[in-house]
Amino acid sequence: MLRRNIVGIVVLALVCTVALGAQIKEMPKTPVKPINAPKAVDINSAAESDIIAVGIAGPVAKKIIDGRPYRNKRDLVTRQLLTPEQYEKFKDSLVARRPTNTKK
Repeated sequence: MLRRNIVGIVVLALVCTVALGAQIKEMPKTPVKPINAPKAVDINSAAESDIIAVGIAGPVAKKIIDGRPYRNKRDLVTRQLLTPEQYEKFKDSLVARRPTNTKK
């Protein structure tokens, strides 16, 4: 009787170990980024089509280009090109890199 209980416990432990091992192998070790993850658009150098691709309307994209350069992306709100609500929607897709001086 005791021998049968021990064998049952060993079999149960073996089954649980195998099942757990199979689940662990299926999980990726590092998070996978989406292939089409959008990159941040630089408002100081991006083409109008790139700004529109973020979701900003064409006329506003044109005004953004005409108002360059920007010190930071928050300038879009302070210059009243975007509302605070629009800024919150697009801020993760925008950057404002400072232009590099090419003078020598």
